[in-house]
Amino acid sequence: MRIIHNKGVCDPHVHIFNGKAYMFSTHDRGPDQPIFRMDDWRVFSSDDLLNWKHEYTLRPEDTFLGKCEECYATDAAERNGKYYMYFSHQQYCIGVAVSENGPGGPYKDALGKPLIPKGMVDTACYDPTVFIDDDEAKTPYIMFGFTCIGKKYYVARLNEDMISLAEPPRPVDVIPNWDSDACWIEKHNGVYYLTTHEARFATSKSIYGPYTYHGKFMYDYTVDHGTFFTYHNQKYFTYGVPENLGDEKIDPYYRTTKIVYAHFKDDGSIVTDDFIKIHGVGQYDANWDVIKGEWYFAASDGVYKKECGDGFEMRGIRNGSYLYYQNVNRMRQNAPIEVTVSNGNKEEATVEIRENSPFGNMLGVLKVGCTGGFDVYKTFCFELENTYGTHNLCFVFRGEAEEPLRFKSFCFTKIRP
Repeated sequence: MRIIHNKGVCDPHVHIFNGKAYMFSTHDRGPDQPIFRMDDWRVFSSDDLLNWKHEYTLRPEDTFLGKCEECYATDAAERNGKYYMYFSHQQYCIGVAVSENGPGGPYKDALGKPLIPKGMVDTACYDPTVFIDDDEAKTPYIMFGFTCIGKKYYVARLNEDMISLAEPPRPVDVIPNWDSDACWIEKHNGVYYLTTHEARFATSKSIYGPYTYHGKFMYDYTVDHGTFFTYHNQKYFTYGVPENLGDEKIDPYYRTTKIVYAHFKDDGSIVTDDFIKIHGVGQYDANWDVIKGEWYFAASDGVYKKECGDGFEMRGIRNGSYLYYQNVNRMRQNAPIEVTVSNGNKEEATVEIRENSPFGNMLGVLKVGCTGGFDVYKTFCFELENTYGTHNLCFVFRGEAEEPLRFKSFCFTKIRP
């Protein structure tokens, strides 16, 4: 499902600042353009990933660039209470603006000149991604460039001020090489993931590489300039598609954005859900055949997705852990629900379904004895006490065992004709 319709929002980079999602994007001028015409950079915010507020527009006239229509990809970072917005002028150079008033701006040109000027290295200087590592120093890096015609991406450590380089940019090897731009860095289980257009990815034990190419992890009509972010203990992948996707004549120069859940398998590969690609994140329908556990909007600390035989299961559940699913639409009054869980303990476990939060109104309670092992899932049916309409459901788990149970999915019993 596409978000922020008919605003030309593309090249999405989402960061979580102060508990809210901020999208730093480029802006396609409009439909029926002969080439990419991009007049400014925009910042949007959301706390539910469904409703987005336009916070700020950075115009090239307010930077060293002056007026132009080639405002290519942007990224952002926070350091010491200040927010930094990195922007590129076509394939020529990268600048940086700073806000001392929060991630929503306003942003001011920090240097009055490029941070990465044209010709600094042997690649096109654009499409920056800024990565903050998880080491003790929270070391910041900037990666940029393209790998076409024998070129390479480049990466450099940033200084603490975030507006100067701590080292000369170093070339990044991808083996075998791909022809693309739009680099992004994600880290999972100590491994650096380098991604690009069309959901291609490579991995390395060092941010400097070399990176080993593994292939594509998802498909859509296009997967344009995709990036990852984590919000409420859930991993997301966001990317661009044409605004008029589905029309007979696709307009490649007027784009919008999609968001899907992203899951890491045991072997380190990434998967997404074709169903969510269509329906989007952050909302659910009581008429769906299944609502998978891993599609949660929020999870308590320690709960995680683990690959199992036919998908993923929710593990790390402790007494008081929860999974939250907002905007479950079209729920019948006193809806009959089916919950699929496993319990490998002798002790009984409890599943509470509450409204809005772990402390909200109780809608229903399920007692789960031993199912025959944690690898033996059983489906339990019971009835909620709810009104008709849309509800925010919070599954709260309780039990005396160290791991009371594991959670797979839930759905609502269909009305038989």
